[in-house]
This record gives sequence, structure tokens and C-alpha cells, in this order.
Amino acid sequence: MTDSGVITIAKKEFFDHIRSHRFLIMLSILLGIAVVGILNGITDYHSSVSAYNNLQVTSSADWGSDIPDALYQRIKPSILQVFFQMSSLIGIVGGILGIALGFDLVTREKENRSLKILLAHPVYRDELINGKALGGMAAIMAALVITFFVSLSILLIAGIIPEITELPAILVFGAVTLLFIVTCFAFALLMSTICEQSGLALIYSLILFVILGSFIPAIVMSPLVMNQVIGTPPQLPDLMTEFKDDTTDPVVSASESEKPHEHNREAWDEYDRQTQEYGEKQMHVGDLQFLFSPQKNYEKITVFLTNPALTGTYLYPVMSKGWGDTPTNAQDVGVAVVYEKLAVFDFSQTLAMIFGNLIALLIQPFVFFGLAYVSFMRMDVR
Repeated sequence: MTDSGVITIAKKEFFDHIRSHRFLIMLSILLGIAVVGILNGITDYHSSVSAYNNLQVTSSADWGSDIPDALYQRIKPSILQVFFQMSSLIGIVGGILGIALGFDLVTREKENRSLKILLAHPVYRDELINGKALGGMAAIMAALVITFFVSLSILLIAGIIPEITELPAILVFGAVTLLFIVTCFAFALLMSTICEQSGLALIYSLILFVILGSFIPAIVMSPLVMNQVIGTPPQLPDLMTEFKDDTTDPVVSASESEKPHEHNREAWDEYDRQTQEYGEKQMHVGDLQFLFSPQKNYEKITVFLTNPALTGTYLYPVMSKGWGDTPTNAQDVGVAVVYEKLAVFDFSQTLAMIFGNLIALLIQPFVFFGLAYVSFMRMDVR
């Protein structure tokens, strides 16, 4: 294989893509998603800033001058939430757009009877399939670069400037979005090498998209599978009571004459322990879906990056963890403080939490490209 041959084919495919009506439609849809998502995100961001400012005033009144500066830093709204709605839309539409660019790259050549003629020229098979893949990826990258440029321009026009600590998360969000669409493009290319007709390749690609995104996760998380793998959930302990012997009070009601048996405490403690262990096993089994589903990987990664509050509740189900007791003279403020503590965005911690998903999403397109490569190299073009 010569690099010049691959680059030549990649350039041809790239310019064919960007001049096609399909690419223009794809770019228009991505821009529409970006504009709608960013505008809605800006509205939510301003609402969060307003609530944050009100909390500052309320906190100052209740805490006085002793309110810690770290409190403001922990509850300060993040600009990353602007990208949350954008990521939700891309998770559905972006995959279909990737399929639209890749489902007929090979079948079109088969249907036009041009594949055999093309391979009769001094072009190797690996050059052709690699060039088509690189050209398609370059077109997807160009569309996303334009989309993110427009998105950031809207933010700057609205007077919202990302902080230095938020820039790495935005870059990772863009890279992950590219990986997700490229993965969908890759298995569409695989179907294009397997099928003889473009229509079948498109149908099979969409079926695979649904299977990976919905069917497999639903099976993995179903109670039937969970019960077979990790057993049934712990059963609630029986409620036991003991008679209260109070001879000093001549009038004792029926409800007062019984009190919870001491054994209940031990039973409920054991139930809590078993429930926690079962939940951990359930989470580990549920993580299997990320090995197969690019959609679920993209969903988890982008939610962790763009919605710190939501991922905080997922990471720390005990809301008061790490904050200590709430002051009695600021009970309402304390509730907000505890909730906002969960909204802390720590990029290094977030990256550690999604590291496995990043690796899985990085490997998946290579797997599909590898299968497409092998299928194309073994394909009979007579």
C-alpha cells in the first residue's frame, strides 16, 4: 500500500462528500441542532446564574460575613450545561447522519459496475477501502468543526465566555462527538461491504443502530437477565414487635403497648447491606452494555461532561455526603447547598469516571473498520 494512493482516494472521497446534497443536508441538520441546543442551553444557564445570585444573597443574610468562599466556587453554574441539550439531540440524529454518509460507499460502486473496473487500475483494495474511510471521516470532521465554530460564536455573541477550566471538557466533548458519528459511519461502511444493494445496507445499518443503542442495553438491564446473573433482590425483613409492659400507666393504647423489636434493627441493617451489595453487582452487570453500545457510551460521557449536577447525583446518591450538619438557622439554604455540592465539576474526577467509556468508544470504530476492511479484502468482485 502506498500512502499517496490512499491520500488521493481520500481527497476524492472528501470532495465528493462535501459537494453532495447529502453532506449539505447533514451539515444543515447539525447546525440546526447546535443552534436550538445552544439557545435553550443559554436560557437554562441564565436561569442557573440567577438562582446562584439569589442564593448568594440568601446565604449572606443567614451566614453573615462568615460564609466560606469555597461555597460560592462549588455552586457556581457551569457553561458546560449549555451543551447538554445539544448532546442529547446529537445522540439520536448524529448516528443517523453518520450512517447516511457511509451506507453506500461500496454498494454504489457495485451497483454501478464500477468497482471491478476501478480495481483493474493500479489501485490496491486496501488503498480503496482505507481512502474511502478516511475521506468520509474527514467530511464528518469538517461538518463538526463548522458546527462547533458556530456554537462557540453564538456563545460569544451572547456574552458567555468559557473559563480555562472548562475548555478541556469542551474539547473532549467535541472529540467524543466525532468518535460517536465516526463509529456509526464505520458500521454503515461495514454493511456497505457486506450487502449487494444500497437499500439493504441502509436498512441493516439502521437495524444495527437500534440493536446497539436500545435492544442490547434493554436486555442487559432487564430484571430477567439480572436475576439470572446476580440473583433476586433482597427481600424486605418481616416487621416484629414486642409487648410494652407499662404498669405505671393504667391506660395504654394498643399502638403504644407494642414497640419495634430489637431484632428489627439487625434485620434492617442486614437488608441495607445486602441491598447495597446487590446494587453494586447490578451496576457492574449493567456496565456490560457499554462494551457494545456506542450510543450508551456517548450518552454517559456527554452527560458527565455537560451536566455536572445530574452526574453528581449519580455519583453521590447520599446528598449530604461530605458537607456535615446543616446550620439550623439556614435550613432551606442548606438544602440548596447540599444539592449544589453535587453539581461540582471536577474535570480530573469526571475524566476518571468516564475513562472506561472513552476507551470503549475509541475502540469501537476500529473494530467496525477492521471488519469492513477484512470483508472488502475478501469480497468477490467478479
